[in-house]
Amino acid sequence: MNSIRFWLGLVISAVCLWLAFQGIQLDQVAKAVSGMDYAALAPATLFFLISYAGRVFRWRALFSPDQLRLSKIFNALNIGYFLSNILPARIGDIIRAYWIGDVENISKARALSTIVIERMSDGFTVVLLLGIVAFSVPEIPEIARQGALGVAIVGVVGVAFLIILSANKTRGIQLLKKIAAPFSFLSRPRLWSALESLIDGFAILRAPRAISAVALWSLFAWTIGGGVYWITLRAVGIDLPPSAAYLVMTVTSLGVVVPSSPGYLGVFHAVAVGILTQVYHQDPALALSYAIVVHAFVYLWLTALGLFSIWHEGLTYSRLQMLRAEPVKE
Repeated sequence: MNSIRFWLGLVISAVCLWLAFQGIQLDQVAKAVSGMDYAALAPATLFFLISYAGRVFRWRALFSPDQLRLSKIFNALNIGYFLSNILPARIGDIIRAYWIGDVENISKARALSTIVIERMSDGFTVVLLLGIVAFSVPEIPEIARQGALGVAIVGVVGVAFLIILSANKTRGIQLLKKIAAPFSFLSRPRLWSALESLIDGFAILRAPRAISAVALWSLFAWTIGGGVYWITLRAVGIDLPPSAAYLVMTVTSLGVVVPSSPGYLGVFHAVAVGILTQVYHQDPALALSYAIVVHAFVYLWLTALGLFSIWHEGLTYSRLQMLRAEPVKE
């Protein structure tokens, strides 16, 4: 909470919330939320859980050839998502990597590397879906299409760099040490040992079978996840094609990269409202109602799953603090 990023995130969230509520009467939002088709949340829940299962299997595939227990992967993912939704700086990702390392006897640095690759696979999949949608919706500005292409290029370059670094670890480490030489605080042996373990974790990028499984699970999770956004659109009374739901899902997923409060409060809502009002010319109050409902739906499910796994694994606050304080090592 003492970091600049934390307070900057709160400020950005507050500004985005203010923008999302501009010109909107709260009684109209309340009316739209209370009048929605709550029965539609049943199929939305089914789509959410199926999509979530894809994320569980994807993270397990990232530890290939090791076969980690599916129950532990599931609980670790639940705990990580839950903590990232209530704590700043996505600390939940660090804690789930450390926890799975403890319970499955896996290098914590390797576990961290799987999360890096997981995030990259999310980014690739989101950009792919965004590209498909962007080029099928004529109302989307050309600059937005070019932006999606730019993000894709950056992602390809990033993956290529990691593959080269993983295949040439010794030379890569030597080069990085030369670059870091002027900075004495980067000369600690423990830091370089952890970095080597992290690079070892990128070896999966050179395993076609494993990385293909990761790519397919990513596509599965995000494609099914779009169903949650579309069903919720219909539930609040917005009659738009599935492409609209995928556009909201992909752009909000990219938008939450911006620093914000835990749970992406404000940023998610402003982006979703902007898309529905500017691209699809929907009523602002109805658009905001949708943003509130779909955000709360996902947030509450992640909270419920996280609390279940914390209870199931018997985790305490003191244990979570210890995990957060542990150094990264082999």
